[in-house]
Amino acid sequence: MKFDIHDNVKTVNPKCTLGYLVIRNIVVHGTPPSLAQEFFHLQVEAAKFYNIEELMDIPPILGVRSIYKKVEFNPLRHNAFSEGVVRRVIQRKGSDYVNSAVMINQYCAIKFLLPFGLYDLDKIDGDIRYELGVKGVLVNLDGNPVAGDEIPFLVDAKGAFGNFSSDAFRTKVTLATRNILVVVYADEEVETDELNNILDFTKNMILCNDGGTVEKQGIIKV
Repeated sequence: MKFDIHDNVKTVNPKCTLGYLVIRNIVVHGTPPSLAQEFFHLQVEAAKFYNIEELMDIPPILGVRSIYKKVEFNPLRHNAFSEGVVRRVIQRKGSDYVNSAVMINQYCAIKFLLPFGLYDLDKIDGDIRYELGVKGVLVNLDGNPVAGDEIPFLVDAKGAFGNFSSDAFRTKVTLATRNILVVVYADEEVETDELNNILDFTKNMILCNDGGTVEKQGIIKV
């Protein structure tokens, strides 16, 4: 499997950076009590530390929103995954306890305030490219269509399956998932060392809770 960024992304985001992990042979659980407790404590701390009025001024979220502007995508209509999760926490709406892998993904999005994508690797067909101007639509996790022509999307042989705002239903991670792809959609201000540290933290959290073997860890830039 090759993973790269299409040249057309340079036209809207010349400093585009993606971090990624490929982890195989994990065992996804329901809601492990220890992980649920750790996640709950993080949500409580985030709700104390952030407020809804100042959320858009936090540097990582501000950086991601700058990417929206470059691709003429309305951030008021579509929040980045990280922003959406933090908004729910601040508004005391909690988060969705889907399974252990999804919980870790949400945990890291709150902790680092960056969009994290989580995908079932066995449902991805062929090589992966992050590109702009994808034809067709993505059916997101809520079953709603998302047009692929406004912003960059991860694409395989079957079409778009994710970006910093939406992930596809067809590649969602379930209790039956054994191999995963994690993608961190880094903003322009995230240095390489910092992104590597984020990937290391995420990797160790997954291995600790769901086991598995890391096949690849990398950073891709345009």
